[in-house]
Amino acid sequence: MVDGVPRHVFGRASWIFWQSVEAFKHLRPVLAIDGTFLTGKFRGTLLTVIGIDTWLHLVLLAFALQDLVQAPAGPTSIDLLLIILERLELPHALAFAAVCTTWSSAATAAGVPRSRTPWIMSWGNHVDKRLDERRRSAVTCNLYHPDDAVDKIYSVSFPKGSFVACYGASHGWLVLANDLSNLVLHNPVTLAMIPLPPITDFACVEAVYGSEEGNLEHYLLETNSRFEAYRLGIWFYQKAVLSCSPSRGGDYVVMIIHNNGEWLSFVKAGQSKWQVASTLSGGDRYLDCAYHKGRFHAVTLHGMVEKWDLDGASNGPTREVFYAARPYGGLGLILTRHLVSTPWGDLLQVRAILAHHYPDGIAFQICKVDPDGCKGVVQENVLMDHALFLGLNHSACLPTQNLPGIRPHCIYFSSPVIIHAFDWLLGLRVWGGVRTYDLETGKFERAVPFCDVKEQIYGLFPSEVWITQNLQ
Repeated sequence: MVDGVPRHVFGRASWIFWQSVEAFKHLRPVLAIDGTFLTGKFRGTLLTVIGIDTWLHLVLLAFALQDLVQAPAGPTSIDLLLIILERLELPHALAFAAVCTTWSSAATAAGVPRSRTPWIMSWGNHVDKRLDERRRSAVTCNLYHPDDAVDKIYSVSFPKGSFVACYGASHGWLVLANDLSNLVLHNPVTLAMIPLPPITDFACVEAVYGSEEGNLEHYLLETNSRFEAYRLGIWFYQKAVLSCSPSRGGDYVVMIIHNNGEWLSFVKAGQSKWQVASTLSGGDRYLDCAYHKGRFHAVTLHGMVEKWDLDGASNGPTREVFYAARPYGGLGLILTRHLVSTPWGDLLQVRAILAHHYPDGIAFQICKVDPDGCKGVVQENVLMDHALFLGLNHSACLPTQNLPGIRPHCIYFSSPVIIHAFDWLLGLRVWGGVRTYDLETGKFERAVPFCDVKEQIYGLFPSEVWITQNLQ
């Protein structure tokens, strides 16, 4: 820096303090942000941000804070913090907010989500692209808050080949299908990734390799159907749920619904093979599973509710049927069923049905699941000032008093994978995307109107999932 004018040195330039404010306005998106704690005479925090200027030079922005608890005051410092926050993707913004109280306040003012707030992650801008094009490139998703008053949109990027489709979100971790159709656990905040066993573990899938180079060419199913390596996962998986966060020491289980919803399988942390727990026939299929009181529970299209013991004897997992299958039973067309574990210890079943006498042609009904079956409850009071978040995510029941913009007694809904009623969904204008259902009024309204997704693909290719961030 000479007389306040930045000079390029080896293709780089440095700005410090107030000069950074003006310089940062002209930067292209940030490439990286890093914080280093200093001790001794220069005790504080050194923040380093690397971007690209209009001449495609790497630009280094650095400044030191004198106190780990309180950053320097002054409008120029706050302005700089807000400008930096506007350029950051969510993982970096959350790390930024954790440095000190001043940075945390700036992050709150900039709309950085709190750790317990559910946000919707959308990849709708990728669904209508050619799948082979998506396979070859990295994917960037958008993160939205369900409250219209929060208009901040964050970007979340995924490495090349790691995101072809998403089939779950549990405890801050996403369950992704990669370009080999294998499932991967991914924490979008810490960027940690955990590969799960390959799809070829399942007896119905056979990998076919090239005779010369030995590269994977495609997969064959036992039905003699042929799929390109990255396409099979789009059809093969329907939903995945974790028992707990992998960050808590590794004692977790992943349960998946797959193979047209007819198979239920699981893998425990550290295991290298999938285990098939159950297969269905007769037109029934699994729609959801949930982890409740130390056991996985599953529900099927025809209403069967099962409890699974995965830690039983050596003869494999065992199940207890709470409620036998009853195909439709006069309820009308079932669109979805979800199981929800509540903070007060109940297990709820939530089903969405076609109901032409309701304002939007859709009704949600809630019942309580216990060993004697499903019992009716008073719909308007069942949630006790909580809200439900349903979709591809593990179903959640959360208190609303500490969630700004979230309404009690409402269902926040994003469409899961639906195979059995796809033809019906094409005729429903109110289906798909992110919506709220008010248990008192029966209104089924769009909650995030700016998600850019094609209407006609909602039922077959879901493009949103609820997620809360996990900083560990």
